[in-house]
Amino acid sequence: MFTPAGWVIGTLHVPAGMGLLPFLNGDEAFFRMTNVSMPAQPETIPFLAVQRKAVLIVVPGEDVMLGLDEDDGRTRHEVACMFAGGLVMGTLSLPKGVRVSDELMESEEFFAIDDCTVGIDASPDPVMEAEKLVFVHAAEIFGVAELDGE
Repeated sequence: MFTPAGWVIGTLHVPAGMGLLPFLNGDEAFFRMTNVSMPAQPETIPFLAVQRKAVLIVVPGEDVMLGLDEDDGRTRHEVACMFAGGLVMGTLSLPKGVRVSDELMESEEFFAIDDCTVGIDASPDPVMEAEKLVFVHAAEIFGVAELDGE
């Protein structure tokens, strides 16, 4: 997870049989994590509760049940999502006829961006990473640009 304090890396506890996206968009005020690594913390922390509002993006680990809608009949939009400390550029899949602005401007939930580049303005050196998929917290971004002109 990327937060205003930096990357928080660990095991997020999602109920059995539930996909990650539905869990992120649930009603939990805090996410429970174990075996957590944090910026400027030399040792792993056994437990951390992270407030939902503090989570800007989530990069899922391998072999995680994602809980995404099927991609049939969807239009792919190239977008850039800007948040304090960075941006995510990638592909957002929406139902045909739904505009990016209509889908995201009123959303407060997490949504999936795939085939993306994550840019973090980390001191002292900015970081650019390619990721297959990230979940972006709509309530915590301050802008979305559609890059493909559709």
